[in-house]
Amino acid sequence: MNRLYKKNSILVVFFVLVLATIFMLVNYRTNVYKVNKEFIHKIVYEEAKNHFENLKVFRTWNAQFGGVYVKSDGKLEPNQYLANNHIFSKDGELLIRINPAWMTKQVAELINKNKNGKYKYKITSLKPLNPENFPDEFEKEALLFFEKNLKEDYYFTINKELNSFNFMGKLSVDKSCLQCHASQGYKEGEVRGGISISLPLDIYNLNEKKMEYYYKLQIFLIILVGILIYAFIFYIVNKFYKKHDELTLLKEKYKLMSDRYELAINSAKLGLWDWNLETNEIYFSNEWKAMLGYKDEEVENKLEVWDKNVHPLDKEKAYEDILNNQNKKTNHFENIHRLKHKDGSWVWILDRGKTIFDKNGKAVRMIGFHTNITKIKNLEMELSKLKKVIEHSPISIVITDINGNIEYVNPHFSKVSGYSVQEAIGVNPRVLKSEYTSSLEYKDLWETIINKKTWIGRFKNKAKDGTEFWESAIITPILDDKNEIINFLAIKQEITKEIYLKEEIKNKEEMMIAQSRHAAMGEMISMIAHQWRQPISVISMACNNILVDLELEMLDNEQLKDSAESMIEQTKYLSQTIEDFRNFFKPNKEKELINPKNIVDEALSIMSKSLENNDIVVSFVKIDEAEIFVFSRELLQVFLNLIKNAKEAFEDKNIENKIIEISIIKTNKRVKIEIYDNAGNIDDNIKDKIFDPYFSTKAEKTGTGLGLYMSKTIIEKHLNGELGFYNKNNGVVFYVDLASSKLK
Repeated sequence: MNRLYKKNSILVVFFVLVLATIFMLVNYRTNVYKVNKEFIHKIVYEEAKNHFENLKVFRTWNAQFGGVYVKSDGKLEPNQYLANNHIFSKDGELLIRINPAWMTKQVAELINKNKNGKYKYKITSLKPLNPENFPDEFEKEALLFFEKNLKEDYYFTINKELNSFNFMGKLSVDKSCLQCHASQGYKEGEVRGGISISLPLDIYNLNEKKMEYYYKLQIFLIILVGILIYAFIFYIVNKFYKKHDELTLLKEKYKLMSDRYELAINSAKLGLWDWNLETNEIYFSNEWKAMLGYKDEEVENKLEVWDKNVHPLDKEKAYEDILNNQNKKTNHFENIHRLKHKDGSWVWILDRGKTIFDKNGKAVRMIGFHTNITKIKNLEMELSKLKKVIEHSPISIVITDINGNIEYVNPHFSKVSGYSVQEAIGVNPRVLKSEYTSSLEYKDLWETIINKKTWIGRFKNKAKDGTEFWESAIITPILDDKNEIINFLAIKQEITKEIYLKEEIKNKEEMMIAQSRHAAMGEMISMIAHQWRQPISVISMACNNILVDLELEMLDNEQLKDSAESMIEQTKYLSQTIEDFRNFFKPNKEKELINPKNIVDEALSIMSKSLENNDIVVSFVKIDEAEIFVFSRELLQVFLNLIKNAKEAFEDKNIENKIIEISIIKTNKRVKIEIYDNAGNIDDNIKDKIFDPYFSTKAEKTGTGLGLYMSKTIIEKHLNGELGFYNKNNGVVFYVDLASSKLK
C-alpha cells in the first residue's frame, strides 16, 4: 500500500509539472496570438486613419483658397448646391468652382472607381446640403457618437457580412467652412459631419486565418508533446515499480505459499492426516482431533486410533478404497465413513487424499483431509424424508423457473392433470388453463408473485383429457440470499367436490330465499288489501255523496271541491302504498351506500297500518348517523321479517302496552340495528333452533319457518354481518351487526 501511494505520488507530481508547463506554454502562445491579432486590427485602423488624414489635408489646402476653379472637361458639372459654382474666362471657357466638399466627392468617386468598388470614401452629415450625402446606418451611428463624445475624432466597426472595415473621421466647423455652411446655423468648433472610409478585409482576414491556424497547430503540438512526455514518465515509473514489485513478490512467495496452505486448512476446518507407509507413522492435526471432540494431547498419533473409531459397517469399504489408491487403481482416495465422537455419537466424515509414490512406483506416503459432513448427511436424510412426503402428498406441488416453465411436479399433479412428469417438465402451467378463468385474473396473479408476494386463490383448470376440475392454490416466489426471485412454488389442492357441494348448498339457499320471498309476497298482498280498505271506503263514500247531492240538486262548488280534494288525498296515499310495495319487490343488482334508518323507515311505512291496527307503538330509542354498503332490498326483507315477527308475537299474547323500540348504534367501524319488543322472552329450550330452516313457533297456517333462517343467511352470507338475539327484561332484542362504510 505504501509503495502504491509513493508511486502514485510521484506520478501526480510529474503530472502537475507537465500540466503546469503545458498551461504556461499555452497561455504564452495565446497572449502572442492575441497581440498579433490586435496588431492586424491596428494596421487596418491606421490605414483607414491615414486615408482620412490625407483627405483632410487636401480639404484644408482647398479651404485656404475658398475653393479652386478648374476647366470643365465636359463631364464635370458645377455643384448645384454651391453658390457661385462657376465663372467664365476672358476666352469664354467654363471654369467650375471646386470647394472642399465637392473635391472630396470627386476624389471618392475616383478612388471607388480605381479600386473596383472595394475602397469607398464618402463625405456625409446629419444636415447635408446635397441629398446624396445623407448618412447610412453606420455613418449616422458614428455622427451621433461624435456629437455625444466631443473629444473623440474617430469611430470604426467591422462589418462581418460585407467583410469590410468601416471607419469615420470627424469634420469640425472652422472659419473656412462658414463660407458655405453659415446659413445652416453651424458655429465654429461644432461637428459638421465626417468622411467615411470602407476598406476591404480580405488580405487581413487571410493573414489572420493563417495566424489562427498556426496558433491552433502550436497549441495542439504543445499538448501532444506534454502528453507524450507524461506517458513516457508514466511508463518509466511503472516499469521501475513493476520490477520492484516483482522482486518483492519473489521474496514473499515462499512465505505466502506457506501461510496460504496453513490458512486454507484452518479456514476450511479440514482435519489433516499424514501417513508414512514405510514406517507406519501417522500425524493427526489438531482440527482432525477436534472433529471427534478431543484435545491434541488426548489422542495419540497412531493408526489404531482411527481404526478403532471407524463405524463397523463402514470399515471394510474404507480400507478397500485406501488399498485401491495405493495400488494405483484410482487417481485419488475418497471415502465417506463414520467415526465415533468422544460423547458417543457418530460423526460423518468425508475423507479425501492421495498416495505419493517414489521414482520406482512404490507407495511411500499417503496424505489427506477429513471434512465433517454430519450436517450435510442429516440434511440429506431430512430432504429424503421431505421428498417422500411430497411424492406421496395428496396435494399437487409445482415448481417453475422465473419464466413460469415447470421444473418439478409431484405424482399427485400427474394424477389430477393427466400429464406425466416427463410431459409436464419444461411446459408452462397455462396448458391447464380453461376458459372460465379470465386473463385479468391471471394478470393479477402474475403481478402479485413477481412483486415477491404470495397469491392465494382458485382455478378452474382443464386436464389432459379435457375434463375440468377446480383447484385452490397458494403460489409464492422462492428468493435467494440476495432477495431475488429464482423460482415459483405452487401448492394446489383439488376442490372440485367442495365447489359442487357449495353450489348445491347455494342453490338450496336461493330456493329457500325464493320460497321465503313468495311467502312474503302473499303477506304483502294481504297488507296491501288491508292498507287500501280505508282509502277506498273514503273515495267510495265521497262519490256516493256527490251522486246523492246531484240527485237532490243540492251540489254546490264548495262541496264538490272538498270531495275532490279528499279523493285526491286518498289516491296519493294509494299511490304511495303501491310505490312502497313495488320497491319491496324490486330486485337488487348491486350494493348501495345507504343510511340504515332509511331502510327501517321503509319497512315501518309498509307495515304502518298493520302495526297501527294492532295498537303497537313504534319508537326510535337511539339514532346514530351511519352509512352501510349493502343490498338494500335484501336488508329491507330482513327488517320486515323482524318487525312482522314482533307483531305476530303480540297477537299470541295479551299485552296492554305493546311497544317496539328501535336503536341504530355506531361503534368504531360497525353499525348495529337493534329491534326490541316486549312480547316476552324466547324460551331457553328453543334458542338453539330459532334460526333453523322450517322451525317455527307459530301455527302451521301462519308460519313457514323460513323467515329467520333466510334473514340470517342474507345478513351473514350476503352482507358479511351478524344476526343474533338476546332476551331483555320481558322481551327480546334482535340485532343486525354490519360494517360501517363511507363514500370514497
